[in-house]
Amino acid sequence: MASVSRDKANRTYQAALATADRDKQQKQQTVAHQLRALDSDQQNSEAKELRLLREQFIDKALRRAHLSVKELNGLGTGLINDLASRGVRTAADFTGVSRGAAPNGKGGEVMWILMASGHRVHVNGIGEHRAKVLVEWRRSCVRRAEDRAPKRITLADRQRIEEAAKRRRAELETRKATAESVANEARAEAKGALDAALARLAEEDRGAERAAAAKRAQYDVIAKELARLEEQLEASYATHGAPLFRSRSENRGVRPTPPTPARTNKSPVQKPPRYAPRPQVPVGLFTPKPASAAKPEASPVRAGTKRPGLRWLIPVGFYLLSVLTGTPVLIGAPPWVSALLGLGHVAVSAYIYGHWIRRRRQWKNEGTTTRMPKSALNVIWAWLIVAALTSTSYT
Repeated sequence: MASVSRDKANRTYQAALATADRDKQQKQQTVAHQLRALDSDQQNSEAKELRLLREQFIDKALRRAHLSVKELNGLGTGLINDLASRGVRTAADFTGVSRGAAPNGKGGEVMWILMASGHRVHVNGIGEHRAKVLVEWRRSCVRRAEDRAPKRITLADRQRIEEAAKRRRAELETRKATAESVANEARAEAKGALDAALARLAEEDRGAERAAAAKRAQYDVIAKELARLEEQLEASYATHGAPLFRSRSENRGVRPTPPTPARTNKSPVQKPPRYAPRPQVPVGLFTPKPASAAKPEASPVRAGTKRPGLRWLIPVGFYLLSVLTGTPVLIGAPPWVSALLGLGHVAVSAYIYGHWIRRRRQWKNEGTTTRMPKSALNVIWAWLIVAALTSTSYT
């Protein structure tokens, strides 16, 4: 049991080490993957920051570009005021135009102005030509804004992105070191558990050794006492003779019948009878032999009985052969008559063979048997007559 416990403690220790190493490798692999992706994340952050700056600059430029008669050839002050009343005041308020059905469903198709908020509006007087002027004016505003938009991020933004990347890298390095320290703590904990288990088992071994030593001392005392008692027993045998380990019935069987003392008038007191001295046996213990198990004797064979002979197998073979060969041949008989006749042959054969084999086995095992029943002979002749009558009816 101690060996099994030691093996179990060692297996637990090895399993804990393997688990700690596996967890450390998984965490470090995750951190390494994130560190490799950090450089590309920094570049993406710079590109995202630049895109955001350009979008903000273009949006501000479009909001400063107001609709005016000077900028929009073909649009008068009235149309500009109508557009302003519908929410179209600067180039940032709309994104384009599209053709669609009139608002009331009458008048065919009209030009719709697509607002930056997602809905569309229609202004009377804005047809295809004037809508094209609006779109071209907005595109020119967007091109001028894109040309003036910043091409790189500012130094402050770059420093901010780099500082964020450094903080992220330091965090990942800390996680990597933490994974190593956690693995070391798990190893130390597993080692401590192993040492504690081995110390406990060693203490149990020492306790078992002390108990064994106490038992040995106790058995030594008992052995000395037994040796002293054997010496006393040998001295008693030498003085008084060895005892006879016989049962009372055996002692009674070997004792002679005591003689009847003659009665006299002189001495009314009878003397005790003298018995023959018992034969001495060698010193030692008498171990009676166990009585051998008596083999049951076979019962005597009854007079005038014998096992059934082989002649009983003649009708059995006849009926079985009739089933196999299909005899007698029944001409014009229904199929169920032939089947019934075959089943009868098999049943009679089984009945005769069953009685015959049972009595043969009884003769072999017990040495005695009984005669075949009279019903067996009656069945043979009765079924033979039935088969003959059936065959004559359809032959």
